[in-house]
Amino acid sequence: MKKYSTISFIRSGLLFMLVLISLGVLGCAGVVSSIPPERRISLVEAENNQGDFSNGPLTLQYNYALTGGSMVRSGSNMMLAGKVTYRDRFDSLDIYVAFLDAAGTVLQRKFIYSSGYRSGEGRVSDRAFQKTLEVPAGSESITFSYSEIARSGRD
Repeated sequence: MKKYSTISFIRSGLLFMLVLISLGVLGCAGVVSSIPPERRISLVEAENNQGDFSNGPLTLQYNYALTGGSMVRSGSNMMLAGKVTYRDRFDSLDIYVAFLDAAGTVLQRKFIYSSGYRSGEGRVSDRAFQKTLEVPAGSESITFSYSEIARSGRD
């Protein structure tokens, strides 16, 4: 009887270690990544900065203004507004802005838009968003990213 409990204890311990190692590897996978320079939008302390951003099927027309201090210090705010266009069909679409340091490492990612689930015909064109966000200390640039759930079914 003691033989089986020892084997079970060893197997449980090995399984536990395997799970911990897997979670550690997955958790560190995004930490070291850097956003390429062509996808970075430099933060400029001016009254109104505007531009266009494209990544795959996503296109954003954006404008932002920084208020309340220097970007390097904490306490700066960003008024961010724009229009979203997404060419592919989807069930759900969420868009984020990421604040980056000088090396392009993500300091913080913030949610700025959600289509909801299965709202409309599954495409987005000229949907507006407007957010006031706190700029993390050390931010030099921003970029945009998205997550989507592809359209399922025939609808």
